[in-house]
Amino acid sequence: MSGEGVSPLEITLESIRATASSYNLVPGVKYAYGTAGFRCKAEILAPAAYRMGLLSALRAKSAKAAIGVMVTASHNPPEDNGLKVVEPQGEMLLPRWENYSTQLSNTDSASLVEALKDLSEEVDVSLTSARGKIIVGRDTRDSGPLISAAVAAGAHNLQCKVEDIGVCTTPQLHWIVKQTNISKPNTIEDYYRTFSDSFINLYGKSESKPSIKVDCANGVGAKSLRSLAPLLSDYIDLVICNDGSNGKLNENCGADFVKLMQNAPQGVNYSENEHCYTIDGDADRSLFFFFQDHKFNMLDGDKIATLFAGFLNTLIHEAELDLSLGVVQTAYANGSSTSYLHSKGIPVVCVPTGVKHLHKKAEDFDVGVYFEANGHGTVLFSDTAMEVINKRAVQETRKIQQSAVTRLVAFTKLINTAVGDAVTNILAIETILKLCNLSPQTWNNMYTDLPYRQLKINIRDRDIIKTRDAERKISSPEGMQEKIDVLVSDYSNARCFVRPSGTENCVRVHAECATQREADSLAMSVGSMVFDFTEALHSRL
Repeated sequence: MSGEGVSPLEITLESIRATASSYNLVPGVKYAYGTAGFRCKAEILAPAAYRMGLLSALRAKSAKAAIGVMVTASHNPPEDNGLKVVEPQGEMLLPRWENYSTQLSNTDSASLVEALKDLSEEVDVSLTSARGKIIVGRDTRDSGPLISAAVAAGAHNLQCKVEDIGVCTTPQLHWIVKQTNISKPNTIEDYYRTFSDSFINLYGKSESKPSIKVDCANGVGAKSLRSLAPLLSDYIDLVICNDGSNGKLNENCGADFVKLMQNAPQGVNYSENEHCYTIDGDADRSLFFFFQDHKFNMLDGDKIATLFAGFLNTLIHEAELDLSLGVVQTAYANGSSTSYLHSKGIPVVCVPTGVKHLHKKAEDFDVGVYFEANGHGTVLFSDTAMEVINKRAVQETRKIQQSAVTRLVAFTKLINTAVGDAVTNILAIETILKLCNLSPQTWNNMYTDLPYRQLKINIRDRDIIKTRDAERKISSPEGMQEKIDVLVSDYSNARCFVRPSGTENCVRVHAECATQREADSLAMSVGSMVFDFTEALHSRL
């Protein structure tokens, strides 16, 4: 369309009509923006990616800020891919925009223009308003460039600038988006320099240089650690395992595999009591593990949360600061971790699964520590906390106060507060262990986990199951929770819950009991009941 009298809006809409025809919906496919954005087979993701380019451009115009789009399926197999949108301060996408994402991603090409016009009116943003900016990153999957290009095509249709930063970790993209919007150094190189300098400042020199092994799930985390390793080589020796050179992404390795199987990843050779980590495919989860007397010991997100919370709680008290500190968990948190935190006088709250829920609740504290049991989490410091800490740092105080506040200031710079970051959390863990003179055994013995078992149960439709009480109880279908309660009553010191997965068409069963055998048995019993219950429902439909 060209010629005099043609409005900028009509030019924009015509460009969308022309491009959308290359991204027609796949018959029979329904997209849903879930806990971690979109996840599906990569071969059917491009239509949703194009529409997310349009939506992200509109969100950027609405926010008058840079918005991020990360192309990753995290711990999913390599043939999958996904998309998630990052808000201006590095947060997860706002709930109402999640709904818009689901609606728009399922709008056919012929109706797309009208749907966009309606959406622009609803959010009160002109489709031809001043240009926004989209920052796009991707993990190492082969499908990444194609999906990123589809996002860019949508954004360009709305005259939105696109900065493709290429292969990066998910936390790096979150950090870059946040830094961009507060006008601070915001490149990947800045990321490495910022966190390596912060680590060196707080960690300090050692008589010996420890060797730290990291299972990178054959994913993008290997690239990040490979860039950091030389910057930290005078202090720690990072040994990168499962770097993608000889193995498939997330196959028998990575944080999700280790957590689910409660066993060490393949592709890593260990020594007794050696510090080892496993991260996931996009490097936003990390778990610690070690071997003692040839026995595998895993320290998950609950253990990391208690380590961080205990360290920070001590510093806050030593610095004599009037700050509230709390820990946010999900239903997956081991009951022993919750009891341990309560015994230390640290408040604990439970929220539904999903980082967006934990992050939001952590903002209620001056210092909020949040972690999912899978190793995804971080620490938030409120504006009030930063003001109080920095004010105390310049005051004349007793030696112990000065030491505590100096460490607090340094720790705030070592944590990626935008989102959970496997890489920076590894550096933070190593720093705390050194400063507190803690061995893996001492850390692990702070409390003993109740034995647990997690299962994935494939069912026809995960949406048939609804939950309440921070996902700890089933609200529908009617009668299922009562059956779970009866099964749990047969075991000692037991609890069990079932929730639909946010990324796969299955339900997840989590059981805790006094013994491992009982936990295994309870999980299997509940899983079988859920499968039979849902099959019976479908047979009546």
